[in-house]
Amino acid sequence: MKLKALSHYDGDLETRFGDCLLVYDSMHLIVYDCGHEKHAERIKSILECNSLIQEIYIVVSHNDSDHTDGIIPLMEYLAEKQYKTTIYTSLYLKSAEKIEKILDDGRRNKKSICDHILDIFDRIAEIVERAMEFDFNVIDAKEGTAVLSAEIVGPSEDEFAEVVAKAIEDEGAGSINGETVMNAASVQLKLYLDKNTPVLLCGDASPEYLKALSSYKIIQFPHHGQFDDGCSILEKLGDASYMKEFIISDNTGNGKNAGGSEELVAYMKQEHYKAAYNTLRGEITILEKIGVSTCKGVNLGGFYNK
Repeated sequence: MKLKALSHYDGDLETRFGDCLLVYDSMHLIVYDCGHEKHAERIKSILECNSLIQEIYIVVSHNDSDHTDGIIPLMEYLAEKQYKTTIYTSLYLKSAEKIEKILDDGRRNKKSICDHILDIFDRIAEIVERAMEFDFNVIDAKEGTAVLSAEIVGPSEDEFAEVVAKAIEDEGAGSINGETVMNAASVQLKLYLDKNTPVLLCGDASPEYLKALSSYKIIQFPHHGQFDDGCSILEKLGDASYMKEFIISDNTGNGKNAGGSEELVAYMKQEHYKAAYNTLRGEITILEKIGVSTCKGVNLGGFYNK
């Protein structure tokens, strides 16, 4: 398998392109988030160069625009070209009864909770609706769900229901463990580049929801390399942090609300951690077995042996 993290385009560091990570072999492609139409166009070019790939699996981690804005343009292309496509995302309405029990305030019934869910998680709702129009398979991204050879490993059902209940209670504006309710329960994906290289992709998940971190060789820092989240993961790993590889998907632009990873990168350098692979430097490709990473097509040397 190969892991590719898409980046910015034409030297544009202002636009908020957001996340898009690809896992693929000669016949299959997993798309983990697609935050901009430019990413969808890049995926089209990859598919055109890999004609044997006919099965596409799209995992949508959470509702934020910088993880979802390219999904529908991508689905339109896949439908037109008749790719066999499966969508994995959190089907919030399936948890309505459990969420009602958590809220337990007498003011909301199941119907009103469903209405709130469709309103707050509007991008996911539109993606699911369009996927059904295209006759794509839509699967609830529950913990333990297989995605080709990968697996959804979080959040748990209880964590997920807690986050959605909090989102309804605070009209989508609340936070859990320092992350917004939109981010906290991002769908987490475990994959293997080869049998000895487990990788964790985690969107903008709250670090408190990330489990078994020591079992991974490569970990995506959540929330585009946000400093507090990154430090929390390094602290949880302890000395094992120095043996891990990290990916930062920081295509967040230079705007006032951009995520930005510079502070985390500087801290890791100061503390002598291995430098994280960061999409600020360009598109990243990590190859199975060969142990080589490339950035903008330039060989960066032995990936496991730096």
